[in-house]
Amino acid sequence: MRKSLIRTLALAALLAPLTSVFGQPLTLKGSDTLLGLSQKWAEAYQAQHSNAVIQVAGGGAATAFAALATKKLDIALVSRSLRYKEAEACVAAFGQRPQEYKLAVSALAVYVNASNSVKTLTYDELFSIFSGQRKNWSEFDGGDKLDISLYGPATNSLLGELFNEEVLAGKVTTLAAPQLANPDLLKAIASDPKGIGYGALPAVEGVRPVSIKRVFSSRPVLPSEATITNRTYPIARFVYGYVSPAANQVQAKAYLDWIRSDAGQQIAREAGFFPTAAKWRATP
Repeated sequence: MRKSLIRTLALAALLAPLTSVFGQPLTLKGSDTLLGLSQKWAEAYQAQHSNAVIQVAGGGAATAFAALATKKLDIALVSRSLRYKEAEACVAAFGQRPQEYKLAVSALAVYVNASNSVKTLTYDELFSIFSGQRKNWSEFDGGDKLDISLYGPATNSLLGELFNEEVLAGKVTTLAAPQLANPDLLKAIASDPKGIGYGALPAVEGVRPVSIKRVFSSRPVLPSEATITNRTYPIARFVYGYVSPAANQVQAKAYLDWIRSDAGQQIAREAGFFPTAAKWRATP
């Protein structure tokens, strides 16, 4: 009897961590542009962990952070970092900021026609082009006397949102350009010597990416997997996970650590994102 009791207690001790990890559904809300990726991560994780329940919804980053601060959410999965007022709301609710995880990287390249001799553009120059302030390539170093043709993806797409927020600072609400999916966008620039646009890597024949400088004094950087992953290329930002202090921390960490594993990063890559460098996967 005593040995049987000992075995029972030992088994319970082994199962206790599993109960704590998979005991409750994990609720996630976040950026609409990340909903597809978030669903793919959740489906793959649940396929590997039969007791896990991951509930995923969109609604936008601001909505997710508001739900986090009102204790209605376990994880905010978002395409931008926590802002000051959003952090203050969490501190007021919990006495601390939510734990931040860097989960993947989103990025885009700015493309011109392969015949275009302009090699580098700054954020200010890109703003002047896409806001319509400058309309001829001769206004830029090495540019020929040609009118500029603009191309872009839909502004509510992942790359449209990234370009608008990171480069245009949200100040250009409408883009006077054809809105095309990435393959068609690059083909359009390849057939137009005056064309410029932005899209996903890799490039296609007939177009080339320009080097980007955040400001004039910066070092120009070409987009590549290496420069995007290590965040030396400017037009890139993390996909973040913010964990509510009220969430099951073991459960949330197990899920986000899996996302940052090679398996989770491969799913991000297949969805058009870039992996997070090892130095960021190890924290927190």
